[in-house]
Amino acid sequence: MAASEANTVATAATGTSNLPAARVRRIIKEDKDIFACGSESLFLISRATEYFIDSLVRESYEFSRLDKRKTVQYKDMAKAVQSIEQYDFLADIIPPTVSVRK
Repeated sequence: MAASEANTVATAATGTSNLPAARVRRIIKEDKDIFACGSESLFLISRATEYFIDSLVRESYEFSRLDKRKTVQYKDMAKAVQSIEQYDFLADIIPPTVSVRK
């Protein structure tokens, strides 16, 4: 088992999240359609957000490795959003880079 997997299992076993619960709750309260959010729901939303961020970063890292780099740049995230269908909803938020050369 890799170190990151062991950390994920340990975190899941204790029922904690890396995201601050107060901030997640504040973001949830911004949605006018949600009237109340229990602690279990808050935890599940936090964990789902962590998994989503992890997935997006891993895919972006693969694009940086293809360019023989170890650092993820904006263009790597844009390539991931552009080429992977599950991230289509981010196309307006993370558009591909455009050069200004003539």
